[in-house]
Amino acid sequence: MHSCDGCTVCCKVLKIRELDKPANTWCADCKIGVGCGIYETRPESCRVYECIWLQTQSLDKPIAAALRPDRSRVVIGTTNHGEDVVLYVTPDRPDAWRRGEFARLVGEFKGRGIKVLVSCGDDLQVV
Repeated sequence: MHSCDGCTVCCKVLKIRELDKPANTWCADCKIGVGCGIYETRPESCRVYECIWLQTQSLDKPIAAALRPDRSRVVIGTTNHGEDVVLYVTPDRPDAWRRGEFARLVGEFKGRGIKVLVSCGDDLQVV
């Protein structure tokens, strides 16, 4: 697993059932911009989660640094056993996925036949 290097956006946008944390609220254990305050005892869903941006950083063609979640305000995840992409968007920039480099990335996903969904809170839509 690679380092998040201070990015904590997933700690806000994702729902964490084990902690009864709803989407789009900061986790009470998150040290914003630093990391998890309960890292050693964090829930299993947090232990295994690694956003797609982070996963690509060791590849020959990683997703651009500008699209890192704390810069783009979008966490890229998957659903349907990895078949579909979900863009978890922060409520302060719900259209972030439609802008510049992110719009091009969405176009690439769709061009490869990947279904793209956008989640902002509990609202989930197919793009």
